[in-house]
Amino acid sequence: MTSKLRLLSSTAAALLLLTNASRASDLPSKVAVPIAPTFAALPAVDGINGKIEAAGGWADQQRFGVLRRNNLLGEVRGALSVPLGQSFGLQVDGMLGSHNGGGVSSAGAHLFWRDPSRALVGVYGSASHNSRFGGRTYYRVGPEVSLYLDRFTISGIVGYEWTNSVAAFGGITFGDRGRFFDMVDVSYYPTDNIKFSIGHRYVGGRHAAALGAEALLSNQGGVAVAAFVDGRLGERDYKAVMGGIRVYFGQKEKTLIRRHREDDPTIWLEDEKFAAGNNAKKGIAAAPVCPPGFTLLTGCGCVDFL
Repeated sequence: MTSKLRLLSSTAAALLLLTNASRASDLPSKVAVPIAPTFAALPAVDGINGKIEAAGGWADQQRFGVLRRNNLLGEVRGALSVPLGQSFGLQVDGMLGSHNGGGVSSAGAHLFWRDPSRALVGVYGSASHNSRFGGRTYYRVGPEVSLYLDRFTISGIVGYEWTNSVAAFGGITFGDRGRFFDMVDVSYYPTDNIKFSIGHRYVGGRHAAALGAEALLSNQGGVAVAAFVDGRLGERDYKAVMGGIRVYFGQKEKTLIRRHREDDPTIWLEDEKFAAGNNAKKGIAAAPVCPPGFTLLTGCGCVDFL
């Protein structure tokens, strides 16, 4: 009898354990399931930041059928970028430079949406005044786009350019006819702090290839220093090379590729120095009117044969 009671007790205990286990399996688990971490999207502009750069160089250009050599170039450029909420930003640019004995002053502005992991889309406008040829002002406006593709960046502006008036200077005419323009670059970063670029310029009605390189030299907190060099190979035997130093001011220490994608966009004012010469066209002087009894001879003027 005792053995039977023990068997019944053991059986009942086993059934009770199975019942409790079954009920426990129906209850919601209190063990936290791991969740993949999520990151908030980076802002279009990482706080107020900017850059300033100084450069000098040389150009060799054929203008009006004459090859002009030993043209020294010099300029100072700067930019200031500010965030407009999370997804938008504004940048203003400025430049003071000299080219072939004339002074150039320029200003530009970028209003844009940007996701630093993907792309920038915005609108760009600029105005540039050249003191040569009696003083000329050039305007440009158009959409701006940058695509961030791993270590490649494709960036550029296409739009419309025009000058302020028609002028004549020493038999050379400058029209206000507007035209299409473009400034496009494809950049590659072999490391996070070195950039090489190749691109195209069509400014003032002339084509040119654009070559460039930049390397970060110093990176201390929010201030970084880089060296850069830019070159141009264009129509009418045009060649130019410039090099200088670029100083970045930002919110924190960053690599070169992050500064280009998270802080201030490209300053597109460098080619403004060449716009005046590109727009110049050799005029045709009016033939002199000879008085009665005189005959016009080429190279001799009015000649009296009587």
